[in-house]
Amino acid sequence: MSCGRIQILFLIDYFHRTGGTEKHLAQLIAGLSPELFHCSVVTFDLGTNPLLDALRARGVPVIGLPVEREYVPNAAVQAWRLLSLIRRNGYDIVQTFHQKADTYGALIARLAGVKQLVSSKRDTGELRKPWHVFLNRRLQSFFAAFIMVSDSVRIAVMRNDRLPSCRIVTIYNGVDVGRFTVPSAEQKRVAKERLGFAAGDFVAGMVAGFRPEKNHNVFFDALLRALPSIPSLKVLAVGAGPLLAEYRERVFLSELGPRAVFTGEVSDVRPCLWSMDVGCLTPGSNEGFSNAVIEQMAVGLPMVVTNVGGNAEAVSDGENGYVVPPCDAQTLAKALVAVYADPVRAAAMGQASRRRAVERFSLERMCAEHTRLYVSLCRRAREVRAEPLDGRQ
Repeated sequence: MSCGRIQILFLIDYFHRTGGTEKHLAQLIAGLSPELFHCSVVTFDLGTNPLLDALRARGVPVIGLPVEREYVPNAAVQAWRLLSLIRRNGYDIVQTFHQKADTYGALIARLAGVKQLVSSKRDTGELRKPWHVFLNRRLQSFFAAFIMVSDSVRIAVMRNDRLPSCRIVTIYNGVDVGRFTVPSAEQKRVAKERLGFAAGDFVAGMVAGFRPEKNHNVFFDALLRALPSIPSLKVLAVGAGPLLAEYRERVFLSELGPRAVFTGEVSDVRPCLWSMDVGCLTPGSNEGFSNAVIEQMAVGLPMVVTNVGGNAEAVSDGENGYVVPPCDAQTLAKALVAVYADPVRAAAMGQASRRRAVERFSLERMCAEHTRLYVSLCRRAREVRAEPLDGRQ
């Protein structure tokens, strides 16, 4: 450890949007003590991103090593650059995010002499190809620890990758509960007004990238089913993605058209959350632990989510919302109607959401748990190096 600080290199496949993993990594680096840690980032697909701008402003080195495929000449060139970088800086820990970092990146780090490799598993891995599973199984001995973002992810990845439980730790994502606060009545009114909603509208919202696994079709189908029972229903869809234009056109041609607002990607999601009366997330597969869900909880929203990934670990069914089966628009619609029909219970659920976010999913807790892991790994490595070769004192 140079200068007494633990040197950490974070390897991530891509950093060209403000997605959940990118946001998590930026928050983690910002929340780690600069007196204890010096952090750097290498990404294999670097783009313009306000999260990266904020990291650079904090003095965090961000390096792009363009690697599209791992088996072409350019990948060998970038591998040598990464190997040289790791040896030159003497990182104590290298932490990987996503498949390419878990395999290509981890192999290079190990060849460079890194002993403390950590893999961050962000989802249940249902979209991985068979050869990814094969590689993960073969390379799992390289890693000193695996961070799982939820217990559901832990169970799925342990089963698929055959990981030893002794090297696994579950650390939930964290939300900045000081920044994501419950809005006042005036803040809520203004937030609704700016999006074209009336103060008395019942706004159902979802924050998610428009990708197949997020199952926006279930969200919109449920809203159509709930519409006859919720005359004041309005719809807020926050996020960008490859399917945004398709869903926007589809919804605008339906009965929800005059009631729906699509924001695209937003730089500050809080005003959108403040305008909502219920938060939703409807993935059908491959969910990890949603930043969007705990942000909605932190601003005091009752939640309706599908029982996929870590959703049921964030939302306690009947306490701070409803957990419904995946791909079941009818049950989802009934839950939305239940929230609308009982404002007193909905308010209690919103208060419970805020409490759960503060007590279980704060950013401070997340960073503290990572800190304990990193310090433990480095302490263990020092103890191993200090042991005599023959085992005698």
